[in-house]
Amino acid sequence: MGVYDTATKLASEIKGSKEYKSFRKNMKDVKNDKKSEELLKEYRDMQIYIQGLAIKGKELDKKMVRKLETIQKKVANNIKVSNYLDSEEKFAQMMNNINKIIADAVEKDYR
Repeated sequence: MGVYDTATKLASEIKGSKEYKSFRKNMKDVKNDKKSEELLKEYRDMQIYIQGLAIKGKELDKKMVRKLETIQKKVANNIKVSNYLDSEEKFAQMMNNINKIIADAVEKDYR
């Protein structure tokens, strides 16, 4: 089996994984609910804003801390968004682990 065949098989295994299936299901659930989709966008926008502040070495002011807390409460109370974020994290962790396995195998040749 060649490397591309192996990669194709890995892609198929990933698509068949419980992590991927859960992520896809929860993504569809959010996309099919306008309120959940808007909340997820608001949450993502806040994450990007906070990351931008961190890059600049700045902190959130009190008003933004309150806004963040409000968004976090909304996310915690929205089962679709909560499930999506949880499954996204699990899928990302699986992908990171796979990437690490591949990188570690190749890295050994560069030492």
